[in-house]
Order: sequence, then structure tokens, then C-alpha cells
Amino acid sequence: MPYFFSPVQRAELLKEPIKAKVKDKWNKYWDEKEQEKYLDSLIVKISSLFTYIWRSYSNEKEIFKPIEKALLYVFEAHADQKPRKTGEPYVSHPLDVAISCAEKGLDITGITASLLHDVIEDTPSTKADLRNEFGDDVAEIVDSLSKVKSKDKSKIEKDKIQTFFKILDSNHSDNLLRTILIKILDRLDNMKTVEVFREEKQRRYARETLYIYSSLSSILGMGFISRQLRERSIKPFFPKEFKKIQKKLSERQNVYLKENKTFQDLIKQLMADEIEVKFHRFYPTIADYLDPVSNSIKYWIPPLKLRIRVKTIPDMYTALGIIHSNNFNVQLPNNENEEIPRLDVIYDSWNDYVVSPLANGYRAITTEVVYNGNTWLLEIVSHDIEGIIDRGILSNFKNKELRDFYYTSVVAFINNIADIESMRYSELQALTSSAVADIQVRTDGRFIRLPINSTILDLAYILDSDLGLYCEGGIVDGTFQGPLFRLQHGMDVKVQVQKEPLISNKLLDVMESRVAVENFKRTIRKYLLGQAYELGKEDYKRFIRDNQMDDIRLFNEHGELQIVSVDDVIDVGLGKTTPGEVLESAGIELPTKGLFRRKVSWIPRIISEIDNVMYHYPDCCNIYPRVDDEVVMQYKTPEDNYSNNLGLVEVHFSSCPNLDYNKPVIPVKWDIVFPEEMEISIMVEDSIGLAGKITGVVSRNHLNIISLYTDSKFTSGLREVKLHIELRQGDNWKIDQKRFISSIKMLRKIKEVKTIN
Repeated sequence: MPYFFSPVQRAELLKEPIKAKVKDKWNKYWDEKEQEKYLDSLIVKISSLFTYIWRSYSNEKEIFKPIEKALLYVFEAHADQKPRKTGEPYVSHPLDVAISCAEKGLDITGITASLLHDVIEDTPSTKADLRNEFGDDVAEIVDSLSKVKSKDKSKIEKDKIQTFFKILDSNHSDNLLRTILIKILDRLDNMKTVEVFREEKQRRYARETLYIYSSLSSILGMGFISRQLRERSIKPFFPKEFKKIQKKLSERQNVYLKENKTFQDLIKQLMADEIEVKFHRFYPTIADYLDPVSNSIKYWIPPLKLRIRVKTIPDMYTALGIIHSNNFNVQLPNNENEEIPRLDVIYDSWNDYVVSPLANGYRAITTEVVYNGNTWLLEIVSHDIEGIIDRGILSNFKNKELRDFYYTSVVAFINNIADIESMRYSELQALTSSAVADIQVRTDGRFIRLPINSTILDLAYILDSDLGLYCEGGIVDGTFQGPLFRLQHGMDVKVQVQKEPLISNKLLDVMESRVAVENFKRTIRKYLLGQAYELGKEDYKRFIRDNQMDDIRLFNEHGELQIVSVDDVIDVGLGKTTPGEVLESAGIELPTKGLFRRKVSWIPRIISEIDNVMYHYPDCCNIYPRVDDEVVMQYKTPEDNYSNNLGLVEVHFSSCPNLDYNKPVIPVKWDIVFPEEMEISIMVEDSIGLAGKITGVVSRNHLNIISLYTDSKFTSGLREVKLHIELRQGDNWKIDQKRFISSIKMLRKIKEVKTIN
């Protein structure tokens, strides 16, 4: 076809070739008259597709050739497919997605792939077929967009997770972006007709759209598309709340219509002749009642929104200064006798996203003001950044620098996802949704993306594991803060280190970044294996000393291990085996007498520090330091589920049914001296007479309470109660300690008791 034909002419010229490819297969669905009707409507869509392409790529002579080839291929591939639920030929859907891609400026490779995005999933076409016809890039994109489908229905949730990560698995940065964009626009088109599905599928589709695709749109800076996806999802996902929200929305829209014109005139008067301003009205929509982070409905009064456009970035700061200057003595035209409502600035509400842009490229200055009893959110932008604020990567997909920026943003999001194998689909949805609230902080001249509410410790573990292990805190905007200080967007941070490692199970509940948490657990495990190595060396030395085996040299003259390996030493330190068993397996003849040749080969492990993170005290036994022979320890295998604790060795009661007798069970001896005065914190649910219950249990065991008091501090609905107890010393000290433990156990039987620190 001559390249100079108009888009409409080119579309018409395709009608007969398309008709020849689909006619025989369409006969089983529609009669000739219906076929002609659908074909005419599809040719109109093709004309729109060509028009959008021509607008973006009019200087490229052969620009339509790959698109025309893809159109003929996709019509033939989908011709035998059942009609859509709406009654149209299925091919209308990929055509609509391609039109949306072309309208928003995606390149020819992306538009071609969008036309073909369902052919691998829904037709006999393969990736190899597409590679031969359209090249590697198109084949890779379409393959990434094809769902993972297992024959085993029990794996549906795992298939969804694999499908999601397949979208993000491109080796080519531009293809990764094209794949995500096509998937987002594909979902947007599907949401236009979501009502045709059964209610359960509508809710599932809407939930996915809210949590995943709206969030991905936000990560790529496409605010308008993200908003459209949220708006289309609210009715199916919140059917019960929908009417109530619609009523509130109608009221808010009426207020907007009433106040908008007057408010704009006031802003113009404030600016006077200092800077030129234009306005973009944000008409209230149903999405304003949806929290973008938690994706829950908020029954509140959202602020009215107005965008103030100025020419340059310096003008943005000038506009902010004028609005904040309290210079409100203005008169609106033709209203000389009418008192104008005062405009009050909410001074702590303003944010500068020009100096510190958001991770999705958002750059604007925002502030809130109150006018005539209504709160207005003002967004101040310049002409050159307004497009990026609304459309993000689609503001100019031809711009490589812009593509590189958003590729980095997507990679940062992907890198903050860890532990994929054990992840549930609901967890993936929540993680993707929370990424919308990600922040950026500066450290050593570069920006690091973090989940909202991340701490300095999160940042340290993302930067370097050793930096995290020895993190003391950081210099934040010139002031020292501790390691658990919550960072905010735009802060400048310099991590500080200390000599002693920072290790605590509690940190797992404080850190926000999944990547940081996984790095934290790996680092602590490595550190604890180092401790186990030292314990193992001591056991070998004791074995050699107690059995008078002075001729055995564990280390050579260079300080290197010989006879046994590092892993052997660590296994002894963890209690997996004994020095005697390892030496025997190495061919060393052991003496027939001696401590380690007794029938019971497992000597007790002495624990002198209850806070040693090497040891984990599981909930099944509720162990507190006990001076008796009823406690044992057992190493944990990597397969054991210990995602919420750090220890490599578990300590149980000897009678615990959770002990694994296929592994060694080692007795424990405590080498812990209790102080004369001990403070115990007990978390209990608030209830009438709770202090009486506690003192009654303790007094029945004849313990001397120095003091008992409750405060009004609540944590997750629980009240914290602090007990000060003095234990008698002397001949009966062990009995008193056992009685004390028994009291704690009795307290745990009270229903209100939750945790003991």
C-alpha cells in the first residue's frame, strides 16, 4: 500500500483482506448481515488506530507496515474464538488496547505487541511463531503477557503470582516498560465491561485492579490512568458502600460547582500582575473517597482540588510565597460591596516535591488553604513538568532519559520484593499497593527508594549488610537519630556504625522493607553461625582436654583447621553432633574411657545469657529462665519455619510434643543469676479487677511484692502492667525462683495475659 494514503483510506483498504481471513470462521457465530456490521465497526477502530499512529510518527514512511501485518495476523488468529461477553468479535478487545496504546504515545513495537497480546494465551500461536513473523522484541513482550496456567487447580494462586512476575521478567528495559504498559491498558479496557461477569469475578477483578494495576500505574507516574482504574473498581469491589459514596460525591460536586469560579478569581487577584497563572480544575470523583494506600473507603470530606499552572519552576515558588503571604485584601470584579470570604493557609500542609521528587517522578508544590469553610488542595506546577505529573512515562515514550528513569523506578519496586516462593497472592497485592506510598531519601549523593515508615535500619540493610548489623543510627538532616527512627520523603541520611552488633527479634516487627528484613535475617544467621563455630571450637578443646588426647591438633601452625572442616565445627556448636562422632568418622581412634565415652554422650549446654539470639524460645513452651533439668535444646533446620525469629537453636521443655526425636535433644543448664529485685512487664487485656487477679495469684505463692501498679499505656488494645518482685536469697533461693516461674505460668492461664517481656 502506498504510504501516503490517509489513515482512513488505509483502514478501508484492509477491509477485504480481513474479510477473507475471518468470513468462514465467523459464519458459526453471526449471519452475513451481522458480520458486515461488526466488520464496519472494526474498520472504524482501525482508522482511529492509524490516526493516532500518524500523529506521533508521520515522518516515518513505512510506519504502518508492521501494524498492518499484525492486524491481518490477529484477525486470523482470533477469528475462531468465541465472541466476548458483550457479543462482539474477540478481536475488538486487542484492537481497543492497541488504540489506547497508540493514543497515549507508545512506540510501534509496543503497539504491535498490544495487538498480539492474547494470541499465545488464547490461540495456537507460539512464541516461536511470533519471533519469526515480528521479531524478538514483540515475541518477548507477548510471551510475558501470557498467563501461567497449571492443570492442577490447587495451584491457581501460585499461577497468579508467577504470572505477575512473568510480566516483570523482561531482560530488555524497554520491553519491560512496554509489557507493563500494555498490561495496564489491557486491564483498563477489561474494566469498561466488568459488569458482564458474575459478581464474584467482578470483585476479584476490581481487587486486582485496585491493588496491582492502579499501583503499577502510579509507580510509572500515570496519575490519570491510575485514577480511572480506581474509579472503575469501586462499584464492583464496594457494592454495599457504592450508593452511600455516590450521595456524598454528589454533595461534594455541588459545592465544587458553587465555589470553584469565585475561588479561581480570588487566586488570580492574589497573583495580580506578578506572574501569569492558568487553572486546571479537578472535578471531584468517586476515587477521592478511596485511600490510595490501604485501598479502603473513607467516609470523609475530601479537599477540593485546583491546579495552578505557571510558566517556570521559579514562578512556582513565587506563587507559593504569594499564597502564604496573607495578602488577602483584594476585591473581585463587580463585587465591591460584597464581603469576600477570607482565605486561610494551613501552613504545615505544604510539600515541596520539586527539590525532592517522588519515586514516580511527581514534581509539584502542594499546599492546603481554607476558603469559605472548604479545604482546597492547591497543586502548583510549571508548563514543562505538568505532562509528566499526569502521564508519567507516557508523557513522552520516545524520550530515552524518561524511559530510563521509570525503568529504574520499576526495578526499585521489584528489588523490594523478597521471599517469592512462600508468598500468597493477597500478600503480593498488598505489597504492590503499599509501593504507591514509597519514599525516597538521599544518602551519599544518591536516592534510595524505601517503603513508607522505613527506619534508618531498613536503609542500612539495603545499602550493605554489615552496615545494618553494626548500625548505631544516622545523621538525618544534620541531627543524629537512632536506628529505629522513621524516615520521611526527601530526608538526607548518613548511616552511623558502632562496635557492637545490633541484634534483636523485635527488629523484625519494626522494619518495613522486605528486602531489608531478608538481608537482616541472612546477616544474623551468618553472624550466629560464627558464634556456633566458636562454641564448636570450645567443645572440641574440652573433648581433647578431658580425654587426654594431646596428640590431636585441631589447627595447624598457620591457624587453619585440620582433621575436621568448618562445617563440622559449626555442627558441633549447633548441637547437631558431638566432637567424638566427628573425630571417629575422620578415622581418629578414641580412648575407651573418659567423659565423652560415657553412655550419655550429650553433655548439657550451658546458657549464661537469656538474651543470646542464638537461642529461640518458642511459644509452645513459654519458657522463662529456669534453674532445673526440664529444659532441652535442639537445632533448627533451614526448612523449619522461623520467619519471625532469629535463633538457630530452639529451647523447649523436655516434655514438649513439638520436639523432633529424629534430631539430637540436648539438656540445658542455666548459668543465670537472678537479681534480688526484678521488674516484670505483663501485657493483659483491660478488665475489671485485673490487679486483684494478679496479686491474688502471686500472693498465694508467698512472694514478696515490692510494688504493683498499672499505667494507662495501651498497645494494640492491651494494657501494660508492671510488677516489681523481690526474691529471698539464701538456702531457699532456688525454690523461690521455681515458685516465681510457677506464678508466671499460673498468670499465663489467666485469659487476659497475652505476653511477658
